[in-house]
Amino acid sequence: MTQDGLLPLYEQVRRKLLSEIEDGRLAEGSFLPPEFELCETYGVSRITLRRAVGDLCAEGLLVRQQGRGTLVAPRKMQLTISLSGFSDVVEGRGLKAGHRIIDSEERADAPAVAARLRAEHVFRFVRLLETDDRPMTLETLYFDAVRFADAFGPVAAGGSFFSSLRSAYGIEPAGAERVIDVGFAGGSEAPLLGVSATQPVYRIEKLVLDGEGRPLALSQSVTPCHLVTLAVKN
Repeated sequence: MTQDGLLPLYEQVRRKLLSEIEDGRLAEGSFLPPEFELCETYGVSRITLRRAVGDLCAEGLLVRQQGRGTLVAPRKMQLTISLSGFSDVVEGRGLKAGHRIIDSEERADAPAVAARLRAEHVFRFVRLLETDDRPMTLETLYFDAVRFADAFGPVAAGGSFFSSLRSAYGIEPAGAERVIDVGFAGGSEAPLLGVSATQPVYRIEKLVLDGEGRPLALSQSVTPCHLVTLAVKN
């Protein structure tokens, strides 16, 4: 009897699936075959298969997508939380960065955010940040609607806010205050990110400051944990 034969059946299936993922037979970004087909391939029940798949989902190697199936997770990217914006970080790794606008408005009824930005009115953008046309992060971005009025157009067109600061105002970020937490994707967040409501996500709030300590922008981002490994750089 082989060593694998001593293992529980679900663990044997988990290891076989893992081997197929690691050697590329199950390519990243592809969906697993239907359950009935996998059950026939491995000679196991659906209960056994689901436990093996569930363990790989918990490890971040597979991702269940509501109504679509189970996806082989893309390889994790190291995402550096720095003073640079999303585009700078992603393009610095030779990848394509995209900003898809979900919603935008001028807010006069957000006193808590306005107080943190020391602004009377703020612009609010909800953006889906993409890497090579794949959803990476759902971000809510706020900035001063008066001080940075010229940034509205470029950001609304899908451009980088920090690139707009450089080109329109000659401003570079000099510091940031961050809060990092882990939770689950909310009901409206999960479909946009292509994950289930039980998928763990990083929640990062970042207040970016200029050289005089004045706030430049406040962002609240949601990123599925299976996509990135976080690194912090000042």
